[in-house]
Amino acid sequence: MKETLTILHTNDLHGHYDLALRQSAFIKKRKQELERQNEKVIVVDGGDHMDMSMSECLATEGYIHLDMLFAAGYDAMSVGNNELLRTSKEKIRQLSKDSKVPWLMLNLEEEDGSTIGGMKESLLLEVGKSLKIGMFGATDQFEDVYEQKHGFRNRHTLNTIKSTVKKLKEDGAHVIIFLSHMGYDVDRKLAKELSGIVDVIVGAHTHTVIEKPEVVSDVIIVQAGCYGQYVGELRITVDSEKKKVVSHHGNLTKITLDDEVDPQLEAVVEKGRQQAVQFLSEVIYHSKHDLSHEELVKMTAHSLKEFWGSDIGIMYGGGVTEGLKRGDITKGGVLDVCKSMHTPVLMEVTGKQLTGLIGETYDETITSKRVYGSGFRPHGIPIGKLEFSGVSWTEGNGSATDIRVNGEKVEDTKVYTVGTGTPLLYEEVCGYPSVEGNRLIEIGKDIMVKDLFMNAMKKKDAYSRTSV
Repeated sequence: MKETLTILHTNDLHGHYDLALRQSAFIKKRKQELERQNEKVIVVDGGDHMDMSMSECLATEGYIHLDMLFAAGYDAMSVGNNELLRTSKEKIRQLSKDSKVPWLMLNLEEEDGSTIGGMKESLLLEVGKSLKIGMFGATDQFEDVYEQKHGFRNRHTLNTIKSTVKKLKEDGAHVIIFLSHMGYDVDRKLAKELSGIVDVIVGAHTHTVIEKPEVVSDVIIVQAGCYGQYVGELRITVDSEKKKVVSHHGNLTKITLDDEVDPQLEAVVEKGRQQAVQFLSEVIYHSKHDLSHEELVKMTAHSLKEFWGSDIGIMYGGGVTEGLKRGDITKGGVLDVCKSMHTPVLMEVTGKQLTGLIGETYDETITSKRVYGSGFRPHGIPIGKLEFSGVSWTEGNGSATDIRVNGEKVEDTKVYTVGTGTPLLYEEVCGYPSVEGNRLIEIGKDIMVKDLFMNAMKKKDAYSRTSV
């Protein structure tokens, strides 16, 4: 017996709410059209629906996205790095428990081996009276980042997929769909290992626009770009007796701001925006003078040094986009210029590395490097010059001499502790060659660099008020 199934799929919204309103309207209308033709339809998302750089997401602690996914009619979602990296492990557990749309993720677990919060390793979804769809999700593990940051534990992705699919098929699944937040290249590699095991990979993470479905080793791969710009549609024909996809076709539909809006989702977003206005209006500092971009970056370096109690604080210029005007400085004002979502880290460097970093910050080919991913917002901004706390030197002719750490002359072989943000751990991300060979000591738990900066501002404001 042959049956057809249409998969409407999205991924990597990253809190682009205005397009989400149109995306949802299209999904609902298309689903109704298909169901009127007695077609079977499911709606899935590949993860990174949330983005804590968006005020509505931050102000509601992500809950606006739970309401959006439910209002738009999703059946399941994979779990992306923006659901996992940008908030506390307690909040991750609670959000996944409170979500009415299942969060699917099988390649991370709690330290005791249990499933994280309310997440599910897999889902057996019965559509109509005869078609059973087995689904599971997996995410980019970022090596051991989640183990270090949250105390979660990596599972072997491929082995866990194989055992999960075996169980889904034993439970009667006719078709297997993998909601992957692993990225396009990884999906293609995994497809070769999953031939005959998985039928469809709905991809995400790399924001890849796949206009027409790709087939790698009999596995169909789709991905629908990012930011709400597309809705993907994949129609498959399944031989339910052989439990095999025998044909397929698919496409992407472009979503624009001229398209109609889903009124149900609009109400959800408007409520979140009202919460955001209140959240962002909090005054955290009063400045008697304009604060330049350089001053803000240096203040952030100070806050990192203070947070870790380290020898040195370092902040890269790209962590802040511009300065702030004098007067009352609100939380919203700070977040407008500090959109990047970087985690504070404590690392060790030698005096020789430190000297190299100071020299490199005079090199425009390094400071002008444009950075994408790794939490940078907006994407494609230059990494910028480094600002230091606890370090001084004499400048001349574009170079530094008489470098001192907290008043003591730098020693090439001495190891210094440095408070900074995650991008400075990796030369391939930040572009500063001298970070190569650093040693990570600790990753900040449940806090971002911009939170440290705002906390330092609040503390400074409180001190100035009580000392008057």
